[in-house]
Amino acid sequence: MISVVIPTYREAETIEPTLRRAAAALEKAGEAFELLVVDDASGDGTAERAESLQKELPVRVLRRRGKRGLATAVVDGWAIARGEVLGVMDGDLQHPPEVLTQLAETLRQTEADLVVASRYCSDGGSNRWPWWRRIGSAAATHLAATVLPLRLADLTDPMSGMFLVRARALEGVKLEPLGFRTLLEVVGKGKIASSREVSYVFERREQGRSKLGARQCAEYLLHLGRLARSTGQVRDWARYALVGLAGAGVDLAVLVGLVAAHWPVALAAAVAIQLAILSNFFGNRWWTFSRHASGQLGRKLVCYEKVCAPGAGLNWLLTLVLLHAGWPLVGAAGAGIVADGAVNLSLNIPSIWRIWGPRSASKRENHGSSLTAA
Repeated sequence: MISVVIPTYREAETIEPTLRRAAAALEKAGEAFELLVVDDASGDGTAERAESLQKELPVRVLRRRGKRGLATAVVDGWAIARGEVLGVMDGDLQHPPEVLTQLAETLRQTEADLVVASRYCSDGGSNRWPWWRRIGSAAATHLAATVLPLRLADLTDPMSGMFLVRARALEGVKLEPLGFRTLLEVVGKGKIASSREVSYVFERREQGRSKLGARQCAEYLLHLGRLARSTGQVRDWARYALVGLAGAGVDLAVLVGLVAAHWPVALAAAVAIQLAILSNFFGNRWWTFSRHASGQLGRKLVCYEKVCAPGAGLNWLLTLVLLHAGWPLVGAAGAGIVADGAVNLSLNIPSIWRIWGPRSASKRENHGSSLTAA
């Protein structure tokens, strides 16, 4: 059985079509199911409308006092769920309920522990979103992949609010999500051996107002920090930073030494940067990511060189430009190193860490990618 939790707060206008379409989608998939509406004292009749469908559909309603948040609503709903598969989706039709068919079929046909509806697979997307929402979503997704690169390496949409997970993957796991991103908690703490993604189009809200605000953004950042600590990635980050500082020292020391030996500055800078890259690679291999360091040394080094190339190029160019402008050698090289680090930190961390990260059986499916809400 699949138990799908639908957290609600003032969704009276959309809850009935959401439930009817979700039920039809799961029936089409041939799955036994239940729909669990967890309502935070909406006061607009949301819970009552859901309860009015109980004679027609397998719907249960959990009423909670006060506005306690989406993430805790999901956990409370799962706590009373009867299914061996747990799911979640919004009740405002931004998640097309028809995608449940593809999620259920993909889970049934594979050994995956988790199937996620993704906006970032091919043919997925966000319908009629303003540019600032698209930029904000992309930034939040990249930030999550940067803070938790090993856990989220195989997901294109770790911010998704629509997914199915096998209950066995959460056995013995204490879920303490903060804010509204339950998937981060599931992937961060759950026993997820493999995952799949199904593309879909996220719809723009037609009724009501978005619940995303400054508080939710702050909770998201705090949640990422908590997960980084609980998953041990804070330790990995500390090691990664120390290796990076050592690499910066190698860069400066080699550059100064070669220039003192009368090497051309351009060649000396190139050699220094390359030796720093090798220092960082082997330092991370032997220390930061030692548990994933077996085999494929050549392939990993080539991948690392490719990912680091843009930052290294900027480092070399900025160093020469500043030297030409009259900067002292150490100051120019230091500025180049800072620029190099900024590029890697802001853009390349997920790719860099993925080189050493464990490879799961994660795959992306494109079934139902053209589905949108009616």
